[in-house]
Amino acid sequence: MLSVESVQRIEMSPGWRRHRVEILDVAEGRVVVKGQRPPRSAARFWLMSSLARVVRHPLLRPVPAPGGAAAQATEVRRLQALARSGVPVPAVLHQAPDFIVLSHVDGVPLSALLTDTPEVALPAFERGLRGLAQVHAAGQYLSQAFARNMLLSDPGVVYLDFEDDPLEVMSLADAQARDWLAYLLSALWCVNVPRAQVLQAWSEVQASISVEVRQRIGGAIERLAWLRHLPNRRNPWGRDIISLQALADFLTDWHSSHSVSS
Repeated sequence: MLSVESVQRIEMSPGWRRHRVEILDVAEGRVVVKGQRPPRSAARFWLMSSLARVVRHPLLRPVPAPGGAAAQATEVRRLQALARSGVPVPAVLHQAPDFIVLSHVDGVPLSALLTDTPEVALPAFERGLRGLAQVHAAGQYLSQAFARNMLLSDPGVVYLDFEDDPLEVMSLADAQARDWLAYLLSALWCVNVPRAQVLQAWSEVQASISVEVRQRIGGAIERLAWLRHLPNRRNPWGRDIISLQALADFLTDWHSSHSVSS
């Protein structure tokens, strides 16, 4: 926890008010101060909902994240629940009406390593897979399970960004399947590794996934397959569709040689 002096210093700092997130050094060490996120634009949810309708799969629909005090309370609750389950996340050091203070984590975003040489990118991709499997084995889920929200640190992967809660709108199995789709969606389009090695890494990890979750991933494969036939260009579709195409192409290739258990 933080001393009164440290809290007062944070309260007086203009940085987190101006930029929402600020890294500060206080008596207890380096911390991350997060101001409340403004309410999310309704357009953001409309666009994501439209994308879910395009691919005809409910697991890709957005989870409500209203911002403000509600989002801050959700993040604190989820961080504390994950920590109790042994999932590596920043510690909540202080909660105020308009900001929270988290422990600072030294690490490299997984997304930054996926585009490195294959010798760097493949182990990073595999650590992301194994880390997510461990989160689920603890009975937990992430929601924003994108590579950019995973820090590679000693001794493992640390997870960020918990301002929404998928269990408000779906089951645990759905939330965990959604995690896998989010991770693969964020990684496959940019990972600098030959396809055969990526398929092998995924095949090894997916065997540990529960039957219930694998069934949901299998359902997603059927809904995504048609995206493979769109022209594979960044324009006019944009990165969202390009990423979905990469996911559809990968999962269809995998599914053609590995049947999903029922």
